Amino acid sequence: MSFIISLIKRSDLALIRKKLITIYILNVTDIIFTIFLLNTGMFMEVNSIMAPLVNNRKLFSIIIKLVIPFVLLLVVSKRMKDATEKQLHQANIMINGCLILYVLINISHIIWCVLFVFTNAKII
Repeated sequence: MSFIISLIKRSDLALIRKKLITIYILNVTDIIFTIFLLNTGMFMEVNSIMAPLVNNRKLFSIIIKLVIPFVLLLVVSKRMKDATEKQLHQANIMINGCLILYVLINISHIIWCVLFVFTNAKII
């Protein structure tokens, strides 16, 4: 447990960049899970910004979810190399918040996927 707390508290640039990569990966899995669940016809997108895109233009929504976050995280990562310790500490707090949010979203998606698969499995 102290290892996890250490990871959360540390605000060195190398670890922050790893957290940004993790956020991007979680972002990608978010859109994959979302489209899978939407294709079942039993779920809806609750993100009001993404709902019109994933409901009407799935390919465009995938591109949006892959490209925009990638560019933003790349810019943030590059700008952080000149950040002070205080700025890195503040950024780390915000990045941890984003990381926790994406972990919770992905856990929710995984739970819904598992429930969908097991409730719709045919007994042989």
